[in-house]
Amino acid sequence: MTNDQDEALVAYETLGRDALLSAPTPDHYLPLLYVLGASKADDIVSFPVEGFDGGSVSMLSVRFG
Repeated sequence: MTNDQDEALVAYETLGRDALLSAPTPDHYLPLLYVLGASKADDIVSFPVEGFDGGSVSMLSVRFG
């Protein structure tokens, strides 16, 4: 998202075991692709919420614009 590598994000299942573990089913990940597709080329990408809940659940949020 920050390096204009959209193709890699679309084919996330090819990014290795860590990528597959972080999005166990497509419904956890596909909404991000919809938002990415609706974003503009000059949108600033930020991550307003980071961290983990219970030591294992990522709370990462992405903001475009």
